[in-house]
Amino acid sequence: MILPKFIRKLLAVLRGGVSPPIIFLSVMVGFCFGLIPGWSGLHTVIVIVMLIMNIHTGLFLLSGALAKSLCFAAAPVLYHVGAWMQAHMSFVLGLLESVPLIGITDFNRYSVTGAIVLGPIIGAIAGLLMARSVIGFRRKLLKFEEGSDKFRKWYSNRWVRIMDRVLVGKRTKDAKSLFAAKTKYIRKAGVALAAIVLVASVIVTYLIKDSTIKDYASRKMTQANGAEVNLESLNLSALTGSVSASGIQVTDPQKPQNNQLSIEKVAADASLYNLLLGKLVMEKVELSNIKFDQQRSTPGTIPESNTQEKPAIFDSNDFKLENIDFAKLDTYLKDAKALKEKLQKLRRWLPKADGKKTTAQVKQIPQKYLEYLQARALVPASPRIMAKQAILDKVQISWPIFGNSKVLLTNLSDSPKTAKLPITFEMTSYDTPASINVTIDYSTKDQAPKLSGTFNSFDMSKIQSGLSSDVGLMFESGLASGQFSGTATNESIDLTLDIAISSLKAKGQGKGVLGLGSDTTSQAFEALNDLKTTIRVVGPVTEPRLVFDVKGLTDGFKKALVQAGKDRLANEIDSQLGKQIDEKLGDKVPEEIKDALKKPEGLLKGLGGLLGGKKEEDK
Repeated sequence: MILPKFIRKLLAVLRGGVSPPIIFLSVMVGFCFGLIPGWSGLHTVIVIVMLIMNIHTGLFLLSGALAKSLCFAAAPVLYHVGAWMQAHMSFVLGLLESVPLIGITDFNRYSVTGAIVLGPIIGAIAGLLMARSVIGFRRKLLKFEEGSDKFRKWYSNRWVRIMDRVLVGKRTKDAKSLFAAKTKYIRKAGVALAAIVLVASVIVTYLIKDSTIKDYASRKMTQANGAEVNLESLNLSALTGSVSASGIQVTDPQKPQNNQLSIEKVAADASLYNLLLGKLVMEKVELSNIKFDQQRSTPGTIPESNTQEKPAIFDSNDFKLENIDFAKLDTYLKDAKALKEKLQKLRRWLPKADGKKTTAQVKQIPQKYLEYLQARALVPASPRIMAKQAILDKVQISWPIFGNSKVLLTNLSDSPKTAKLPITFEMTSYDTPASINVTIDYSTKDQAPKLSGTFNSFDMSKIQSGLSSDVGLMFESGLASGQFSGTATNESIDLTLDIAISSLKAKGQGKGVLGLGSDTTSQAFEALNDLKTTIRVVGPVTEPRLVFDVKGLTDGFKKALVQAGKDRLANEIDSQLGKQIDEKLGDKVPEEIKDALKKPEGLLKGLGGLLGGKKEEDK
């Protein structure tokens, strides 16, 4: 019976022209390939290396099969070695992640990192044993041929050589040539074959990549949103780097039957180098036809882990506040409930607080055998999806201060903490002069990233429509600008706002402000054209408190009331003098003198001169 070709090739290793170094490399590379679980960028690179180098295919496949069996048998060993690598040699993994194709590998899996260490070690030992065994067999064969005349005579028969060639395969002319074979490390035909494999890989990637990347992007956005996110299509060209997506639906976690955001189309250009690292990095992303609060055809799903989230309890001691220093939003806003709902949605997109350890952050030991191959390191994954710049044009904002606006975002990613880049949000209105700029700085070493920004030309008359009647103040006009800084996480917020209002016109209502009453408040604002104050926003994201600079406001109002009193006194004097002059003097005094007498400031200066005072220019 004729032996299978695969078996014949393996037998030919013992007595063929395969040199011991090639035997060693074939076995070692095969173990490196087979011991790594699944399929990754490392597997692709190893296959390319195998094709280019003059590696024996039979030994490679046999070693790979043995290593794959060992991968399942030694899963706990791979797990523990990988855990040690993550703890002590993470910088090596970082270097591997920066190499094209290899970077596609998921180095956060313990079994993968363990196989990277054990694969070459076990492969080298197995390769040395195999090479030594082949050398020993060839020496025995040489000794047998040189020391046995009967064997040489028997093997010289034509039919023996034919049967040997048919059953086993080609062999060297004599045993001495087994040790004289030259080692060729590069396979010329393999270079062309490797190029064909690369082209085939690109084609296969083109056929399967869109669904794979689409599922990954949907999963990551769902985790960030806390509710289902759908992508109708996602197209990625590995040759040109162009990226496009359509039919994006972001479910509202509070109302699963609605989308809090829907985008018809997204277009961008991606970096080819980063695509080879398994990352989608887009320089400029343009979004079109953006809609808010649209009904879904079917309600979106909400992961159970997100339905259990509860806001932090407000404790004034955490922010060093007295009980009289702060007030709830309900006191100042007409519809505080609607704002709290929006803050609840915003909470899911804010950075996570790192101050406290949670049970999810504790290393979990696999409970089932195969879980050793799937377990992952509890470390922030490096960003796999990033948009360096995203442009949202002609976005309809429900807040009347902005209306139709343009939004610009930078450095968006699925892992901003490890990206260590500042995320910026800039919104400029087409309908009003209002604009706002927000920066979340992840480059700092603080537990919570710093949040800062500026806002300009907020129309106070438009803000008035959202204020409660209990505010005690009605804004008729004015433009508010300023800056803010502090921290904001998904648990709590602590921001300080420095506000400056120009061209201010307002009047008191209800009880007024600071207990002054509506009339006195109105008098103060008659003389108060510009106002500067500081407001601090503290507490849980969904239940923040407002802390006002009461002392600063009181001093400002005092000065305004004094000025208002001076103006009233001057107007009263002016009125009384005019009335008396008209009644007593009548037409006896020329109009020029009469007008001068009616002006109290001119009159007082004149009296001052009569009493010995000097004009300013005479001093």
